[in-house]
Amino acid sequence: MSEHAEAGSSKAARTTSDAAEDEFERLEAAEPENDPSAPQRHPMLHRLLQVGRVLVVLIVAAAVIYAMITNWDQILYTFRVLSWKSLLAIVIALACSMFAAVKVWQHLLAAMGTEVAFGHAAQVNLVGQLGKYLPGSVWAFVIQTQLGKRFRIPRARALVALLLAAGMSIVTALTVGAFAAEPLSERWGGWAWLLLLGPLTLITLAPPVLTRIANVAIKLMRRLQLDANLRAKHVLIATGWSFVSWIFLGLHIWLLTGALADQTLTGYLLCTAAFALAMAAGFVAFVLPSGIGVREAILVAGLAPIATTKEALAIALASRILFTIADLVSAAGGVIASKVTLRRHGEHEARTVALSEHRTRRPE
Repeated sequence: MSEHAEAGSSKAARTTSDAAEDEFERLEAAEPENDPSAPQRHPMLHRLLQVGRVLVVLIVAAAVIYAMITNWDQILYTFRVLSWKSLLAIVIALACSMFAAVKVWQHLLAAMGTEVAFGHAAQVNLVGQLGKYLPGSVWAFVIQTQLGKRFRIPRARALVALLLAAGMSIVTALTVGAFAAEPLSERWGGWAWLLLLGPLTLITLAPPVLTRIANVAIKLMRRLQLDANLRAKHVLIATGWSFVSWIFLGLHIWLLTGALADQTLTGYLLCTAAFALAMAAGFVAFVLPSGIGVREAILVAGLAPIATTKEALAIALASRILFTIADLVSAAGGVIASKVTLRRHGEHEARTVALSEHRTRRPE
């Protein structure tokens, strides 16, 4: 290919990319409130729903705090019987799970044509996730999309990547949850075998299917839709990292059960499956801050084959304490990682292109 043709091709690609970015900016600046076809809100009903949501959050939080106070001796016992090596291993496991979660979000962005350095992805994702501790259903999304603006990550794609990451976590959690079917069948009866249907949800992660899901989400936000299927390579890698996160999250629960019984491979699989199901339930109960209450209830039920209700509740509450600390520490780590990236590579902006550009062949 001649130098003139090469230059022309590069210029055309840049023009297409700039046009796509400009279109995103134009659509994101649109005011949906001015759309006469948009459904009108009822102020009184909206206010009542907000009050009801706050009351639910307060009641559930109070119940968790009460459970923590009444079971404090058992929680302390859970920590006391752990060696410093086990506690260190738990911290490392949680850190690895956070790392994997960032990789999921980063690769889902790349699957949509937006590539961002890991250090900046860590800052946006790990700091933004602190919004899940606030009452309501959108704070984590709002914080992450706003943080992404610093690195020119299109807000629509940042939000959709976050939604897809949550959906992917639920799908992989249901798949991992299938390992709990047999041990839970003794306590839950035939209902436990329904967990074996979990792996069927993996079909939703096929790039053509996931692209349709992404476009539905984008359409609801009145944004520019994806022009081709999500890049299969990055979808596959993101799925792999999602499973990796469950491996480490299950490990931290398994280590916390060290005070109850001998730790076996079967026990590890049960802990991983139980915690995956508990987290999936927490994702679904998005109204509650970080799925508080729901996550603990499902985990207690999932650990029934190896722990009493009181022991399982102590483990669930100990996990909640450690998880909260890990979220705060990892958020600080994300900020540091971003600063290190800036120091090494200077100012960095996400590179966003139309998906069709990746499939265009250069003329020979």
